[in-house]
Amino acid sequence: MRRLTVVLLALAVAGCFTIARTGYDAATDERSLDTQRADTRITLAIKKALLGSSVKGTGGLDVFCRNGVVVLAGVVEGGSRAGTEAGTLAGRAEGVKRVETYFLPAQPSKLDDFTIKRKINAKLVRDGDLKAGQVDMAVIAGHVVLVGIVDRPEKIDKIIAHARATDGVVVVKSFIQITGR
Repeated sequence: MRRLTVVLLALAVAGCFTIARTGYDAATDERSLDTQRADTRITLAIKKALLGSSVKGTGGLDVFCRNGVVVLAGVVEGGSRAGTEAGTLAGRAEGVKRVETYFLPAQPSKLDDFTIKRKINAKLVRDGDLKAGQVDMAVIAGHVVLVGIVDRPEKIDKIIAHARATDGVVVVKSFIQITGR
């Protein structure tokens, strides 16, 4: 019963996210609305599968999807099957073209990572050449994982530069795609 409650709560939160994306973010996204909907369906299907998995550690992973390319990021303890299971479950979701992963064995301070993410987001919002919502990110132990779609390679360089210039960032891993590629 508890697991069902968690799954329903996660889907409700994801549903609220989907509704919120119908505004500014959806309108400024480089993907078509059909592609955005398809990516959202893929993301929700994977999150549901991860939450429903009997393998410990899959439910806390971040899931991002752009143009059918899925990025899984988060903490997978050494010796755990969570990373393998998450990749397998993600690969089974309808519409997935490829699955990329970025896992670390621990996250010493979620507060520090939250602060880093907030600072990077503030830099991206202040940059007049970038649009809010072009990039999603996960921050784990100072490792920044960027996922998004932009229309020019120069924007990828700017986003990465903003992230690298943020105090506390150890590594920046980009899964940002360019429109039409």
